[in-house]
Amino acid sequence: MNYQEVHQQLNTILKNEKAIEYNGIVLHLIKTETLQEVLKLELSVRADNLENGIEKKNHFYDYAKIINPEFPAFKYTLSMKHKKKEIFDPMKVQKALPAEFEIWKNKSRVKLENEIKDEANAITDDQAKILREALEKEIDLSRVNIEKVLENYENYDVVISTFEEYTYYPALYYVMEQKGKNKAADTHLRQDVPNLLWYEDNRPYSELRSNDRMSRIIQTFDRY
Repeated sequence: MNYQEVHQQLNTILKNEKAIEYNGIVLHLIKTETLQEVLKLELSVRADNLENGIEKKNHFYDYAKIINPEFPAFKYTLSMKHKKKEIFDPMKVQKALPAEFEIWKNKSRVKLENEIKDEANAITDDQAKILREALEKEIDLSRVNIEKVLENYENYDVVISTFEEYTYYPALYYVMEQKGKNKAADTHLRQDVPNLLWYEDNRPYSELRSNDRMSRIIQTFDRY
């Protein structure tokens, strides 16, 4: 099967399942029968790839993210998380320098003011004035140095080795029952393909906590 055929077949399998849209991702809550159909399709894709000499760690990567194929989840929460990555690209570092300077400047001022206000430090008004003036001189010097770097960026062999960039991404927290015990897990969600959560909450309503009861009600009405 080619990509379009697999994609169309997957859409057919998922068409009657609940789809939740959240910050650019789509999360499908799938039943056991639907999971079995998805796994059959995944097996067909794997077999076709191996027959054509294609080796992949995840043969279904281009089509969907199957989150929990072994045990169903009975509870889930969507949220936004941040991740940190180091940037080595000189051009990206160049673009980030002004913003990084502003962040450092503001944080430094806030930190100093907190130290001045802290009674445990016993900083007098005269001392506070000296500290503020010293910080502003440091900020001005740093601003001049950064402007020099930006004006002659191509002349520097090494300007900054790395800086940390924070990005936010949708994440899923879910709880499964494994051999009579609850196991929690979390994972990031992909924006380029459907995310599939095998979801079955068969707990009696009377045994649910109050917040889980409310979640059950919300999720039930959200299906329609």
